[in-house]
Amino acid sequence: MPHFADYDLRLLDPRFSSPLLDVLTDLEYLRRHQMGGDTPLPVFLQLKRVFHLLESLASARIEGNRTTLFDLVEDESDATAEPATGRQDQMREIRNIERAMTEIEGTVQQGSQISEQLLRSLHEMTVRELQREGDPTPGAYRSGAVRIAQADHLPPSHVSVPQYVTELVQFINRADEPKYDLMKVALAHHRFAWIHPFTNGNGRVVRLLTYAMLLKYGFQVSMTEGEAGRLLNPAAVFCADRQRYYDMLGAADHGTDEGLEGWCTYVLTGVRDEMQKVQQLTSYTYLQNAILLPAISIARDRQLVTPLEADMLKATVQAQVIKSAGLAKFMPNATANQRTYQVSKLVNAGMLMPIAPNARQYAIGFLRNKLLRGVVQALTNEGFVSEAMNAPSPAPVATTSP
Repeated sequence: MPHFADYDLRLLDPRFSSPLLDVLTDLEYLRRHQMGGDTPLPVFLQLKRVFHLLESLASARIEGNRTTLFDLVEDESDATAEPATGRQDQMREIRNIERAMTEIEGTVQQGSQISEQLLRSLHEMTVRELQREGDPTPGAYRSGAVRIAQADHLPPSHVSVPQYVTELVQFINRADEPKYDLMKVALAHHRFAWIHPFTNGNGRVVRLLTYAMLLKYGFQVSMTEGEAGRLLNPAAVFCADRQRYYDMLGAADHGTDEGLEGWCTYVLTGVRDEMQKVQQLTSYTYLQNAILLPAISIARDRQLVTPLEADMLKATVQAQVIKSAGLAKFMPNATANQRTYQVSKLVNAGMLMPIAPNARQYAIGFLRNKLLRGVVQALTNEGFVSEAMNAPSPAPVATTSP
């Protein structure tokens, strides 16, 4: 029978031999060494958009959204397409999460305060206009008791929710020593889920909170052309094995040092592994050879682009930025008008991006066009995307009123 067990929200003091100390050391290294790379900013920003999509899909699938990676890529590849009948609500859920991530990036910087108003705003955005996973009171704390299916933990009374959330926000913003920052990311994630402050949408909001806290605590990457933010995909930590995610949450619910330390080790090990993995994408040599050129080959093999278009796109990738004259050499027998038409065709399709308005210099473009399919396939082949993202999503762990 589920029951409520209170515990004090506190920092942990892991023993010297604890694996938590090892992962905290690794993550502190990643934070202090603001690793950047030479990937051109226009390409990096497109990658960020792809990872926002992947993060949003992963978070929604944990809640039982049955949209697959294939569905999302097909929808994203065609700017004019409408989701298939019956999928509109599920696609809206993913878009809601994506918009909330954009809101976080525009609101939360290193050292920012995380407010209750931000949490309420994120909740309102994530459940907006949803039927299956909506909430009758967007942005408002729950007004009654709830139970979490298959969980031994009973969330606190709704009467206590405001005081618990206030305590959590104070804990997040408290000026503790920086060595505790990363531990606080994991502890705050669990505490929010333990409080379960909203009627529905708690899982999506808490994963957004984790994203916000990583930004707050300085996980950014400086690109050569300006601050662009780090490629972050924290929901991938929880999506790969959803049952383990719930099991680890459950083990921490009673607030013992052992359970909380195990939870922190689980979360932060996953975050570290994801960050080390995606850091490779800031190296343009790696990105070019492992992702972009294979993506163009995939598009050509599927006859989504012509051989001439593939050659032009590969030349663009290899040059990083290419002038019109550099593309003209692939059409030696064409007239000037024919060459202009061919370049304009790729620009209009979004596969060539002018680096500035009316510029005749171009970078590769792979958002909202046929190249996205190849990019996501190459990311999957390289281990950046779990194959589980195309598997049927299991039923959600429901929150119910008693």
